[in-house]
This record gives sequence, structure tokens and C-alpha cells, in this order.
Amino acid sequence: MKCAGCLDAPVYPPEERVDTVYCNRDCQKVHWSVHKAHCRTLGSRKKLLRVAVILKVALLTYREVRYDIDLRRIAVHDGVLCLYQNQRPATTRCRRGRFPAHLTSNNAHREAALANNQCTTAMALLGRLTRKLLKGVTSTINILDVQIGKPTTRTKLVPGPDASNCPHTVLKVKLSGNEAWIIDTAGCQYGFEEVLVPFETYMTEKSCTIASAPAPYDATETKDLDYFSTLPFMNKTKAQRGDREQERRARMHFAEFVSIHVSRDIINGSVAEFERNCDRFARDLTAHMLALT
Repeated sequence: MKCAGCLDAPVYPPEERVDTVYCNRDCQKVHWSVHKAHCRTLGSRKKLLRVAVILKVALLTYREVRYDIDLRRIAVHDGVLCLYQNQRPATTRCRRGRFPAHLTSNNAHREAALANNQCTTAMALLGRLTRKLLKGVTSTINILDVQIGKPTTRTKLVPGPDASNCPHTVLKVKLSGNEAWIIDTAGCQYGFEEVLVPFETYMTEKSCTIASAPAPYDATETKDLDYFSTLPFMNKTKAQRGDREQERRARMHFAEFVSIHVSRDIINGSVAEFERNCDRFARDLTAHMLALT
């Protein structure tokens, strides 16, 4: 028998064993006084992993329904995932709609296209959801800008500016016991599959450097939009201002879904139950966002 509280908890130091195995329930009961502290640590990790998975699902689902790029082709050239777009002038309103899924059958490419240049959006959009799901998990959450030195795959808009030197924004979460983790909801634009990685492992494997000091994570759904409204170059045309107000309305619609329809119970249960919860969450969020008129 394996302890259910430890089952599928992520490993923090590479040499750590996270599965505790018993011959029967009586044996487990006898060992509980020794095991319970470590079990609670692993249980917090497991909850953190599930929160990270839900956050990524939320970002990609939102983008899938509210896609704002006029995408015409997806192709890989010289190791770069190229997103070919029909570029629009700043005087033309953006048309948001369903992601053109017919352009690729590769799920990694689809996720990269959805997450491209979306780390700032993710930080704002997901603030309320992050705090709600992590309530009850002893943790400190900071926002952190890093420079990615070793992407698995780089994603590029064509035509579009070279964003390879732009910092990438992630969450640094500290659990009790001084464990530090990175939640990277938009890392799929670099080909990163894991959404939760130990901090030191993330920094080393991806050859990251810190671009700015960590700051408390207090973002609201429209924090980035509020800042953009102060930048002259983003407020030159009526179309730019209209697009931002349209996005603001969608963000608040998302916030309504989080406040009313999301419970912390979503991260509980067995592996199979959690997978069903994720699927149901994505379906319900999709329906909610499509109902926005």
C-alpha cells in the first residue's frame, strides 16, 4: 500500500524518495507518528502541482476562446516555431475568436502559439485564481522576471518584433521548510512541458538569469491593462483603446467565473478525479467565456 497523501507528489531534491509503501493498513497506522510531518510536506507539494496545472489550463483555455492573432500558418524553421500572421495596422480593431485549431495537430505547437508573449497576461489574469487555490497551503508567492538562456524551442511571430531578449515572468513560490518552486504557466512558448519545477533546477536547466528582484504577487485581472493605459504609444488610436476595453471586459468576465464557479475542492481527490476536474474546469470556462457578448 502507498500513502495516499504522498502519492504522486513531485520530487524536490533529485535523490529524494516520495513514495512511502506499507504492507497493510495496520503497519501504516503504526508508522503515522513518524511519517505525518513529511507527508504534510509532500501533500503541500502535490496541491501546489495541481494548482500549477489548473493555472496553465485556465490560461490556455482563455486564450483558445479569446485568440487575438490573425494566424495563417504554423511551421518550424531552423528550430524556431514560426507563427505566420496577417499583421494589422494600429488603426484597425483586433478580432478575437477561437484559436484556428486546423493549423496544427501538434499539441506542443498549439500550446506554444496560445502562450506566445502571454506571460504578462498570465500574471494579471491568474492572480485571483492563484490566491484562491493556494489558500490553506502555507506559501509565499512572488513574481519573478527571468532571462531564458536555453529554451527547448523558441516561438516567433512572423512578421513581428524579435522578442528573444524579452524577460519571461514566472511565479516563485516558497513552501514551509524553505522549498522554492517555479510555476511557469506560459513556458510552453519555449517548449517547456513542466509547469512546476524546483527553483534551482529551473534556473540551472534553462540557463536563466534573474532580470529583476522578486516582488509580492498582488496582481488583479486588469493590472497590466491599467499600466498600458498610461503608455502614450499604446493609446494613439481609437482602435488601441477599444481593444483594451474589450479585453478588460473579458478579464472581468473571467474573474466572475473564478469567484462564483471555482472551488478549492478542484485540486482534491485521486489522480483520475483530478483529471476529470481539469476537464470539467476547461469545459465550464470555455462555455462561460463564449457566453460573453
